[in-house]
Amino acid sequence: MLNFRPLLTLAVLVISLSSCSTPSYYSPALSGNDIAYLPKPMESDYVTVKNYISGSIAGLTLPYSSGDVTMGFLNFSRGHTFKNVNIAYGAFGFAGATNYDDDFYERENPSPDFSGKSVYGGGLRTSIGYYDNAGNAEFRIINWESAIAFENGAYADFRKRLLAIGDPEIVTSGKTTLFTTGISSEIIWHGRRNLNNHYAFKLFYGGTPGLNKSFREGFERYRTSGGTFNFSFFIKLNKLYGIIDSSAAKGGTSRLSLGYSF
Repeated sequence: MLNFRPLLTLAVLVISLSSCSTPSYYSPALSGNDIAYLPKPMESDYVTVKNYISGSIAGLTLPYSSGDVTMGFLNFSRGHTFKNVNIAYGAFGFAGATNYDDDFYERENPSPDFSGKSVYGGGLRTSIGYYDNAGNAEFRIINWESAIAFENGAYADFRKRLLAIGDPEIVTSGKTTLFTTGISSEIIWHGRRNLNNHYAFKLFYGGTPGLNKSFREGFERYRTSGGTFNFSFFIKLNKLYGIIDSSAAKGGTSRLSLGYSF
């Protein structure tokens, strides 16, 4: 009698290897970069209202070494501080392009026409929170933060075209309007000798309603779920300030901002 067990084992192995091929994963350009740190005055400041303008360099590293999106941002916001409550709101514009990462040519399913796709757009951000004081520190215990962003450009058209093709090895979303909302907690403190020098750390967690469902169905073995986690570090020396933001959403993001307050 013929022994079909080795043939069956080989067939199972081939199917398993083919099911583990690396997909191309193209998420919206603003995934993780829509939420950013919004500066606010401290209660110890001599003014309770301040304006903030900054420029940022930001990047999105797509999952599975699918490529990168590099962008520049122009941001303006206004912060208000009241007794135990603070608010901030602002607008931003951005422009950039897609490019390959270092591992692109080692992938199984590269998309050569991905590089050089333009991205541009803008959006709004808001934050409102409750805080308490302890010495020279403010504990901004809980904040509700939101952002709405609008994306345009060739990269958005590229994703919509891939979505229509329906390739099972391409994970993508045609969504170009993102509304992200969530909660954050922050600690900020000022220098003992110079009250105008501020330092802060902030953690944010939230989600983008509709984003996970906008990815084409059928990607059970690839991650299209989850929310947005953001870490921020803020430093202000008199009127100049800098911000480092790092996020994990549909890919990893990083942002460096330099600005002026008045």
